[in-house]
Amino acid sequence: MEAKVRGESGGVQLPSPRPGLWDRAKRRLLSLILWAELIRNLAVRDVETRYKHSLLGLYWAIINPLTTAGIFGFVFGVIFHASSKPIPYVVFLLTGLTFWNFFANGVMSATGSISGNAALLAKIYFPRVVLPTASVLARFIDFLFSLLVLAVFVALYRVPVHWGALWVLPVLGMEMLFTLGIGYMVAALNVLYRDVNQLVGLLLMVWMYFSPVMYAITTIPAGLRTVLLLNPMGGIFQAERDLIFTGHLQDPTYLWSAATWTAFVFVAGLALFKRIEPVFSEVM
Repeated sequence: MEAKVRGESGGVQLPSPRPGLWDRAKRRLLSLILWAELIRNLAVRDVETRYKHSLLGLYWAIINPLTTAGIFGFVFGVIFHASSKPIPYVVFLLTGLTFWNFFANGVMSATGSISGNAALLAKIYFPRVVLPTASVLARFIDFLFSLLVLAVFVALYRVPVHWGALWVLPVLGMEMLFTLGIGYMVAALNVLYRDVNQLVGLLLMVWMYFSPVMYAITTIPAGLRTVLLLNPMGGIFQAERDLIFTGHLQDPTYLWSAATWTAFVFVAGLALFKRIEPVFSEVM
């Protein structure tokens, strides 16, 4: 028998009906729109804060990859005579560094996104996952500037780019999801253990050398090549290069392996973040 509630006026008030499926869906969609707008605003604020008081501002997003490419280009191209034929080595290297820097910088930014915003978390409530997501998105904005530099070098060296290069967009989306998954993990763990930040920097340095960023995978012995491409970032980087410069994948198997890893890492990272999220306020 349904319970009835008697109001102050003595009348009988029936329980308010539960919102229907359509109403819940509209509320959910509105919440997603609001959080997406918050992520965008935080990402823009991150970029503005990063370059606000610097003399060169956003030009650092161009200078940094150029400087890194110049150093590694001299070491590997001039001293060790690394080969990437038929692609000029400077273009080959800059391509790898452009996509690698998005991943590495995104993970590093996400690592301190929660612990570095304790004051903001104490003021207002919003889903904490917004912070590492905005950090990765901010580094994606930097990546877009670096991509312009890469396009200039491709044009200067007259490297042909095929229409199949458009397929790099879903692969880039895969890299974004993988970066977010790792970012969620390290952001949550860094709240509990503050030395995670140092550990992440070390692991990223090792990870870069075990990924085909500075060397062509075709120059590696077959057995070791398989190991390097089973590394999810190795498969993603190789697919991005293949699509940009040849328009097709040399071996789709490694991309399917990377896609599986991406799905697992994203879901696991989000689950770990949600599990640790309730203790954020206690620890900080």
